[in-house]
Amino acid sequence: MRVTRTAALVLSLVLFLMGASTLVAAQEEQTWEAHVTDDMCAKEHMMDGMTDPECAIACVEMGAALALFVEADDAVYAVDDQEKVTEFAGQDVTVTGVLSEDKTTVTVHSIEAR
Repeated sequence: MRVTRTAALVLSLVLFLMGASTLVAAQEEQTWEAHVTDDMCAKEHMMDGMTDPECAIACVEMGAALALFVEADDAVYAVDDQEKVTEFAGQDVTVTGVLSEDKTTVTVHSIEAR
């Protein structure tokens, strides 16, 4: 009987560690080349006569949130901390961070203009 309990404990520990390693892999830091946009216009700014930065800032003033458009993924990602991206509104950037499990939000670790 003791061998069965030990085997069950070892198996449980192995399964736990496998699950933990999967979670860590899902939250691995990545780097993207992106365009800081807003979640209203997203991939293409739509206000006539405005530059990308002017349009993004105007949209934010109307209630939109800044976001990252990653052309390589053809995706727009929310940003966890608006303050980290505000000065880059309408610009091309290189972003390093972690993509959420549901692949909708980037936790920005660093950002710099390209």
